[in-house]
This record gives sequence, C-alpha cells and structure tokens, in this order.
Amino acid sequence: MTIVDDATALAGPVIDVAARIGWTLRIARLTAPAVDTRMRSVAKALDTSTTRLSRAETGQLRDGTIVDGYERVLGLGEGSLRAPIDILCRTFPATSPPDARPGLPISAVEELSSLTERLASSESVTGGEWLRWSRAISAPGNIGLPVSLARTLVRRLVHEMARSVRHGYPTRYEALARIRCSDYGFLVLEVAREEVAHPHAQALGDLLSAVGEAATPDAVEWCLQLVVQDVPHLAVCGALGLENMAEITGPSTFWGEVSPALLDAFDVVAAGSVQEDWIAHLIRLVPTDVWRRVHRRPSRPLPPAPEVEGFDREATNRHWKHCRDAARRVGDEVGIGEQPMLARLMFDVAYGHWETRAVTGYFLLGALPSVAEPTWNQFVRMVEVEPDEKIRHRMARRIQGALHGEESTVAVRWLDSPDRVLRSAGLQVAGAAGHHLPVDDLRRALENTETRRAAAFAAGMSEHPALGDLARDRGLDPSARGAAAWWVDRGGRLVV
Repeated sequence: MTIVDDATALAGPVIDVAARIGWTLRIARLTAPAVDTRMRSVAKALDTSTTRLSRAETGQLRDGTIVDGYERVLGLGEGSLRAPIDILCRTFPATSPPDARPGLPISAVEELSSLTERLASSESVTGGEWLRWSRAISAPGNIGLPVSLARTLVRRLVHEMARSVRHGYPTRYEALARIRCSDYGFLVLEVAREEVAHPHAQALGDLLSAVGEAATPDAVEWCLQLVVQDVPHLAVCGALGLENMAEITGPSTFWGEVSPALLDAFDVVAAGSVQEDWIAHLIRLVPTDVWRRVHRRPSRPLPPAPEVEGFDREATNRHWKHCRDAARRVGDEVGIGEQPMLARLMFDVAYGHWETRAVTGYFLLGALPSVAEPTWNQFVRMVEVEPDEKIRHRMARRIQGALHGEESTVAVRWLDSPDRVLRSAGLQVAGAAGHHLPVDDLRRALENTETRRAAAFAAGMSEHPALGDLARDRGLDPSARGAAAWWVDRGGRLVV
C-alpha cells in the first residue's frame, strides 16, 4: 500500500493539501467500525471504480462526491468529512487541488424552502443541515433571500456554532465560512460585531476566524482595532482573524498591505502583555520579502517565541521524536501501522507556529473518531511533559479545540494544576464534554479572574444544574454572573 505523507518542510511556506485529503479519506475507510471497509466493497456501494477511490486516497484526485459517499457508506455524520476537507482547501487555496466533482447544491425550490423554514424555526437542526443550506445559498447568483431573513439565520448559526462540539462544530463553521465568502458575507461581519459588543459574550475566537474567511477592508480594520484592545481575549480574536485572512489571501500580498498597521499596533501595546505576544506572533508570520519592501522593523525586540526544538525530521529533534513515537503507538493501537502523516499532523497541532495549520490539522483528525481518541491521549501526555512554558500553554489551548466534546481525563487531571492555563483548559474540556463539575470547584474558578471565562464555559456548555443559581448569585463578581447568564440565555452544547 502506498504511504501517503506530507513531505513538505515542517516550517516551510506551504503544506501538501492533496496528500492530507487523501490520507484522511483512506484512514476514514480503514477505521470505520461495523462496515465492510474493503476498497472493492466501498467502490461498489458508491457505484464507482477502485481506481478512482485509490486516486482519491493517495492525493491524486479531489472529488467531493466521493467524500459525501464515504460519509454515507462508512456511517459518518453528514458533513463530518466534507467540512474539514473544504475548510482545509479554502484556508490554503494556493496549494489546494480543484474539486473535480463538488456535488450539486440543493436546486429544488421546495427542498430549499423547506430547509430554510426549518432553520428559521425553533426546531433542532444539525450542522449537516446548515452546511447543506449554506452550499445552496452561497452559490454565485443566489441572492433571492431577503436580508432580514438571512440576518436572522446567520445570527442563529453564529449562536449555534459557539455551542457546537464534535462534527457539529466544523460543519457549522464551514457553513458560516461559506456565507462569509458569499454576497451575504457582510451579515457575518455585522453579527460578529454584535456578539463582540456583548459585555459577557463567550466563544468568540472561532467567530473571528470565520470573519477572516474574507479579507474585506472593513474586516481588516476591525481586527486591527481588536488586537490592541485592553480586553486580552478580544486581542486574541483579532489576531486569529488576521492570520486567517493572510493565509487565504496569500501572506506576501496580505501582509504587504497590512504590516505597517501591524507594526503601529505593536508600538502602542504594553510590553509583556497578551496583546504584545499575539501581535508578535503575527509579525513572525510576515514573509521576509515583505519586510524588505516596507523598510520598517518593530520599534523594540519581540518577546521570546515558544522554543520549538527544531523543524527537521531527525531523531535528535525532541519534539519531532515525540510526535513520531506517539503516532507509532496510535497506529499500533488502532491497527493502521506506521502513519507518517499522523506524526506530521500531530507536530502541526502541538508545535507548529501557525494556528491555521493546527486548526485544520485537528479538524482532519477529529473526522476520524477511531484515531482521534488515542491521538488526543498521546497529545495530553506530550503537554504534561513539555518543559517550555510557552509551548505547553500553546499546546493546552489547542488541545481544548482538538478534544471539543470528547471525554478526557484532562478534565479531572488539570483542574487542580498549579498552572492556570492547564486549569482553564481542563475546565473547557470538561464543559465541552458535558461533564458536570462540583459546584464549589466552579465557584472558585468563577471567582478567579484567570479562570473565569473557562469556568463559565464549563458551566454553560454542560448546562450545569447550578448555572441559573450562579447567574443570580450576588456573592459572585458581576462579570461572573453576567457570563453565567449569557449561557443561561443561549443554552448548552450541541453535539450534531
């Protein structure tokens, strides 16, 4: 069997998108439970040839119809493969293969009308339905939906995305991203501004990433304003939006226009602040040729970056060795043997500089339930043995997004950690998994400004029985009560 790997440099300017797509499809087939996963059987079920499937699984062909077919035949949720793959391709358009058969969106008036009515009602809907609807409404020329109704639907989608876990999350994110890239894209920015203006809004990072799917001038200006905000989590959100815009637009093109404003932002934030760290992160992503053109440099030294051991694939590289050994253990446990691609994705998630590569990497892994669980268990161990605090904290933040709804011992092991970042990550993992923590633990975390947002997330996502009492508890700080009340108003997690 051909080994499918992304052989691009670990810190290089591009990744092998086609290989990542092919590997994901292959592992989805090989690890699907309770179905006949032989290629011949799957090809027959899809009424296609094994040759076509082989080309798709080795990165020689991108075929959306095959992706949809794998979901059906392998018993996967609607959009659980398509959304991560399409997100990956839109994030890295310069190196993404064209979709030979993207599949037709809804074209029947009755079907689209019925689905639109469901999404506009109080009925429960799935991320897959949102994705199906967005593919139709975002098609070029589909501008028949009244703005008032479209705004209502975008607002509901934004609210649901903030509470979604497992494959319900990437499907809703991809639906919102498609709308952002359509003629209705201005509504995504409008609703995002509403959310950010709410004094107790939660789960904003992914929303700003979705805003960053289209680098419109108003969105660029807003994100540049956010990165210098006094509120640290808003500065992080602005940075995530800008990084996404740069990757999608093309780093040289985007940063050539934005880097002067980025340096201005760096000049006005305080040394040692969260804002400084994230602006410095963006400055490091600006290509060298851009700095030559703009003839400017930061006015003071950048704060230290996370000290990754190295970006070569040698046994002497401690971080690469961690990923290679962990991937080997996962492969043995799952029965798929050694998978170099798994090691590469783990490196991107654990140690890579790029948030875009980390997020798209853990989306792909999350689409493979049989592989994801043991992978995250290995990842948690890597976090716990990492001596560099900056790397450990970055890994802990990313593991929360990677686990996103899956049970993990992290929720218990990290709650009493002396490391505040690990405590926050443990709270978030617990909430996303629907785990009800002891109310006294929640109160203590809500009273601590360092863990308050994570504690509110844990109580809200899990729909904790004490959530309403916490929202009314005059013994808590008003901001803690407000955060709890936000979750009372919005509801808990959505798993599909």
